This record gives sequence, C-alpha cells and structure tokens, in this order.
Amino acid sequence: MSVALRHPVTGEIRVQQEGWSWGCFFGAGVLGLPLFRRRLPVWGAAMLVFDVTAVIAGWIDTDSGVSLYSWMSAVGLAASVFFGFKANEMATNRALLDGWEYGDKRREWFD
Repeated sequence: MSVALRHPVTGEIRVQQEGWSWGCFFGAGVLGLPLFRRRLPVWGAAMLVFDVTAVIAGWIDTDSGVSLYSWMSAVGLAASVFFGFKANEMATNRALLDGWEYGDKRREWFD
C-alpha cells in the first residue's frame, strides 16, 4: 500500500509506501543509504557509524575482536529487520511532522 502526501504550501505530491520495506531491510546495512533517502538523517547517520565501526571490528584478529564482530553482525541484522518493519512508517510520520498533509482527506479518518 501507499499513501499520498501533499505539501500545503508548494502543492508538491509525494507517494509514501506503507508496510514492509525491502529496500531498508537490505540497504540499512549499507551505510544507511535508504534511511537518508527517506529523509531520516539521524537514523541514517547512526547506521553509517555502526557500519563503519563493524568494518573496523572485523579487521581485529583477536578473540575479543571476533566476538565483537559477531555481536555487531547480530545487532546489524536486528536493525535491518527493525528498519524493514518501521522505516516507511517513520518516514510518513516525519513528513507529517514537517507539515505535509494527507493528499486524500479520507485517510485521516482511519488514523
């Protein structure tokens, strides 16, 4: 499903997807790029820092380094699942907080 959002001043229309996001599931671990694209810069920056830290941890050849990399990989997978579920909803809520309105007034009745 998708929802149409309209900017009240410029009249620009943006179609925002709802539900599961395959792009964020697969792409959140790639420097957080889909999160920046959805105008979620704080989450994108957090994933960027996390991904760079995980790569650096992967270079450490000690037992503790391997353990840290394993835990960070598990946390990264969990974050990918989380963003798969929630990124589209967070992007829609962010747009509404920034002043965008639902393009279809009937949509407001269900929220």
